[in-house]
Amino acid sequence: MVDRIVASGKIARREHLVLTSAILSDDKISEEDRHQINRIFDYIQIGRLKFID
Repeated sequence: MVDRIVASGKIARREHLVLTSAILSDDKISEEDRHQINRIFDYIQIGRLKFID
């Protein structure tokens, strides 16, 4: 999912919710997954990703 989001430059609000839930669940998530999700959040902050509905 992360690779597709980065490649398209777009993220659905539902995908954002799923990623946020995953990062906040604090279990069953590897350091690599955490890093990838944080990269998505960073891209949103700098405007590299746009929300779509």
